[in-house]
Amino acid sequence: MNELQELLNKAMPDIARRLLNELVITCPVLTGRLKNSLKVSATNEGLLIGGVEYLRWVEFGSPPHIIKPKNKKALHWGGKGGPIVKKVKHPGTRPNPFIRNALMTKLKNIIIEEITLSNNI
Repeated sequence: MNELQELLNKAMPDIARRLLNELVITCPVLTGRLKNSLKVSATNEGLLIGGVEYLRWVEFGSPPHIIKPKNKKALHWGGKGGPIVKKVKHPGTRPNPFIRNALMTKLKNIIIEEITLSNNI
């Protein structure tokens, strides 16, 4: 293993922690569930970013789609007097690439700073 790889391996846990901090800061918040689910792990292959199952739809958006009930015969929302329907045409959502933005704008400096700090360079 070359010297740079050894320096990087030593700094990876701190790089993961700092990247997670950046993601939490820039994460869109409606309920807080997505923000609270974010995780960044240092692995032998690099960084692994994860979170709730809908994280990919926030990051990459979703195409128009039909929403149908899973366990009932109809959908209902809005409390008493709200609509009752068999399906809804969802228009899709725009992407909010907060992860890609952090990777492109913050990760390089985080890596440089952490390699420098953790190895007293």
